[in-house]
Amino acid sequence: MSKNIEAKKVVVSEIEEKIEKAQSIVIVEYKALTVEQVTALRAKCRAAGVDYCVLKNTLMKRALANKGITLDEKVMEGPNAFVFSNNDPISGPKMIKEFIAGCEKDKKVSPLTIKAGVMDGAVQSVEEVKALADILPKDQLIAKIMGCLNSQVTALAYVLKAYVDKQSEAAAE
Repeated sequence: MSKNIEAKKVVVSEIEEKIEKAQSIVIVEYKALTVEQVTALRAKCRAAGVDYCVLKNTLMKRALANKGITLDEKVMEGPNAFVFSNNDPISGPKMIKEFIAGCEKDKKVSPLTIKAGVMDGAVQSVEEVKALADILPKDQLIAKIMGCLNSQVTALAYVLKAYVDKQSEAAAE
């Protein structure tokens, strides 16, 4: 075997490891991305525990196929970047959606386009990736649940206190 084939096998195995560690993967097409934009995006991704990688489509297809994941051929055409969310499944989609929204806010055409996603070995559509990005972070979801639980207990405490106060007034009369 040639050294080139061996090198590609090593790269495919490294990609397979990234796929195993990732809780979700977003596939984006990038066009006309400036150096400043890429640098800013990579910095934000690193801070959130997300890997933004530009990989060869053929090697990524092979790694996904080795993991039993089959993507549509059109998804893997053109210049693609892959966003691996390692900490939680929503951080990668959220980063990409925020980046696209920031570009659109500046009245620019976004250089990134979401093409598909992968989560738990299943391929996701663009709409599913965007819906995943709209989910609140874990700490905010926990805070909302705790707020709901706390409000019920607080309401019960107020009702019981009012009952006790009313009983005290009745006993005093």
